[in-house]
Amino acid sequence: MAFLEIKKEGLSVIIPAYNEEGRVLKTIRHVRDLFNELGMDHEIIVVDDGSTDGTFSEATSEQFDNVKVVSYKQNRGKGYAIKYGMTFITKDLVTFFDADMELDPGQISILFEYMEKNDADIVVGSKRHPLSSIEYYPLLRRFLSQMYNIVLRLLLQLEIRDTQTGFKLMKRGAVQKIFPMMRVKRYAFDVEFLAYATRFGYKIVEAPIILKFTRKGFGRINFKTILNIFLDTVAVASRFGVLQYYTKMFRDSTIMLTAFVAGIYLYKKLINPYIFPGIESRGLIALFIIGLIIIIVTLPYESLAKKFEN
Repeated sequence: MAFLEIKKEGLSVIIPAYNEEGRVLKTIRHVRDLFNELGMDHEIIVVDDGSTDGTFSEATSEQFDNVKVVSYKQNRGKGYAIKYGMTFITKDLVTFFDADMELDPGQISILFEYMEKNDADIVVGSKRHPLSSIEYYPLLRRFLSQMYNIVLRLLLQLEIRDTQTGFKLMKRGAVQKIFPMMRVKRYAFDVEFLAYATRFGYKIVEAPIILKFTRKGFGRINFKTILNIFLDTVAVASRFGVLQYYTKMFRDSTIMLTAFVAGIYLYKKLINPYIFPGIESRGLIALFIIGLIIIIVTLPYESLAKKFEN
């Protein structure tokens, strides 16, 4: 796909914004000017994620022919905001930027290049790409990111080195197939998207980025955020990853064995007490109780899978 062809196909840009008053209009102008300079057909969709400040008023204070601002009352999380924004896209390529501009949208040309060169369906901006340049990356935050990447490799077999950087270029076909199925609305939506993309066989490549953290320390990340990221990730793994497969297989096998034990016990009690003479009723009861406990313990993966549906 040549760059001229990319220009012709056009780009939908989604900007999720939560309490970005004083910054969101500047972001809209910057993104719009950038793509006008590139001569690219584009549209900008700003999603006010239930902000409690003047984000929506500021975003709508100026009218642009290719900018749509949408909102809803309750804060639902970045993942939900992007998914909601996807319902308004009309172009053949899709990307999204955070309103805080930690990532310069001008780097989109790098993602275009990698999409063209690799004939990729999805290009992921990656902090761990050898050519990436990161300014001020707190050591503890870097450590947590690396540990999270290891968890993802173990649970979902994702070979992508960086799933969380909010900079991706996607073809519309992949977006329209995957996003309607997504359930995670906040912390691990990137992981869920890439897990689905991997499962469906879309070609994913990583591209270098230049990243400047504008929030010092952990920024918006705290212990509660880390815990929720973990829960979201387990929910994704429980829904269609390795954890779901083995947990469901183990649980279903236990159900069959427990039913078999219950059947033997009832047969001995009601029909023929001499069948299986080496097995006492107390042993069957103990096996039944153990099986029942295992079934109850392994049930939560179902609720985890539905954790973020509502």
